[in-house]
Amino acid sequence: MQSSNMKDARPLILRATAPDATLAARHRAFGEMLVHFQDMAFGCAYAMLGDSYLAEEAAQEAFIAAWQKLEQLRRPEAFPAWLKRIVFTQCHRLTRGKRLEFLPLESAADFPASDSDPMAGVEKLELQENVLKAIGELPEHERIVIMLFYVNDYSQNEIGEFLEVPVTTVAKRLHTARRRLKQRMIDMLKDDLEQHRPSRNESFVEQVSARLRPFVEQDWGHISALAYDLEPDYRADDEAWLHARRQFDEARYLRRHYVAEHAGTKQILGYGVIEQSIFRPNYRLFLLANAKWLRAGVGDLLLERLLEDLREANAITVWARSYVSQTDLLAFLAERGFVETNRVWDLRLILSEAELSDFLPVREQVSARGIVITTLVDERQHDPDCLHKLHAFLNLVKADDPQRRPFSPIPFDAVVRWFEKSYVLPDACFIAKHGADYIGFADLILFEALPGGAKSGFIGVKREYRRQGVATALKLRAIEYARAHGYQTIRAFTPAANPAMLALNKKLGFQRWFGYVTMEKFLRNVATIDSNVYDGYVGQYAPTPDIAAKFGFDPGFAVTITKEGQRLFAVAKEQKNELFPESETEFFIKEFYGHLTFVKDKKGEISHLIFRDPEHEGQAQKIK
Repeated sequence: MQSSNMKDARPLILRATAPDATLAARHRAFGEMLVHFQDMAFGCAYAMLGDSYLAEEAAQEAFIAAWQKLEQLRRPEAFPAWLKRIVFTQCHRLTRGKRLEFLPLESAADFPASDSDPMAGVEKLELQENVLKAIGELPEHERIVIMLFYVNDYSQNEIGEFLEVPVTTVAKRLHTARRRLKQRMIDMLKDDLEQHRPSRNESFVEQVSARLRPFVEQDWGHISALAYDLEPDYRADDEAWLHARRQFDEARYLRRHYVAEHAGTKQILGYGVIEQSIFRPNYRLFLLANAKWLRAGVGDLLLERLLEDLREANAITVWARSYVSQTDLLAFLAERGFVETNRVWDLRLILSEAELSDFLPVREQVSARGIVITTLVDERQHDPDCLHKLHAFLNLVKADDPQRRPFSPIPFDAVVRWFEKSYVLPDACFIAKHGADYIGFADLILFEALPGGAKSGFIGVKREYRRQGVATALKLRAIEYARAHGYQTIRAFTPAANPAMLALNKKLGFQRWFGYVTMEKFLRNVATIDSNVYDGYVGQYAPTPDIAAKFGFDPGFAVTITKEGQRLFAVAKEQKNELFPESETEFFIKEFYGHLTFVKDKKGEISHLIFRDPEHEGQAQKIK
């Protein structure tokens, strides 16, 4: 194996650090750099640790750390010395951690005897032990120099660059070390390094390298094994997650997924996927990889490819939900611009253990006040306007939830699509009515339910009917339905910031299992604007009759622009959407592909706004 030199390595370092190159290209260049410097990192670690296996581990960890910090490298020619400092750090970490019992350097001899003469074999082993003992007795600076010199015929100049010392110092240390060792010992050292140096085969490089490829159907088995291995205590949850992934409707919603595999063995090291939600500009992200591979470049390879797909799809946001215990993944996402937006508890009710008799009087009291609990199926049979009423109720209750502020109402067509989904149970969508008025709602769905179970979806009660037992009565109806239909469990994701719902679920017998954190990243740049500018935008805007007809607006339709704190909102009918600034006059909407431009007249005052979506464009005059 030919030794490294900076002249050959410099182009690789430039490619690996090029800001305009793709991550995959940078990762490939870094893999070639690894080939150049692997023996040097190993030799340095071997000299410090006195154990070839620990030295290989330390060198691999050093390259992983170097990849993560590569953007910190200011000058390509400084890479060898920079890598050396990282190797030293990894060696010190191993010795400080005391993860293993360290033996003297001479005990590291592990050469299989191939000589047919037993006495000759014994003599050879004794000589090898003496070699390692003699090397172990050298001062560390001499030991490092002689290891580097013989591990792969590195020149004294290359060793000097790596150790950050003059060539004359390298020559002096090498001369002194050689004088302390006999020639036969040096020959044995060279043989030992030949057997252990990383460049003897490709396995070292493969351990810190990965390749990305599109997902294929045959990968599901490997993805299942990866999920089970990452979270062995959550197998039922993993099965539910895998079932949901395999049932994803790619005919209606976009999905892209990839695997990162071991370059040599083809073992799958990581899996990444983005899935479009019912709010079509918003996507969900999943990343599976153990902590080592996540930080070794697998996480970045997957994430960058998925972010490219999201940009091509014109996505606005992407979000991921992970266990609270997955601190490595959460930190990885936070370092890459994701922000925590929610934290929920996974609560579960074992139906065979649920005792509900104490709550029956609550339901009787609710009924005595004239409140009836029916189902979506029954309502649709008797009231053709049912979905419109339910849509208005859901937006009203969600807007009254402080955890959802600022709230952006759900479009009516999204509600219609939701109730058409295969995992929604229309006869398990329970509506509390007082007369003809919808005052409460709770449902059970199959999405993200455990095998043989159901999941509690949304539950909400109008403000004036709260603390009167309505939510309890709705939950009781759902529990009874689940029992009658043979379900074993009910799962409920409950926000940590909703103590009232946590208390109700606990009272009904739900037990806390896991915590989840939701992280979100904006894919469009949100400009920083002086919110005082928004004062001139506040008001009411009405489209001309021809524009109203073009968009299908009712007569008298108007958009109201409001300012809340330092944020701007557009309110139209029952919908309220936050406007995110791209500039002082250009704004986009997060929940759907909508864009607003505020236009000034000759006096510098806002005269009208222009609204665009993928199919329409129109303007509305400011009337107030």
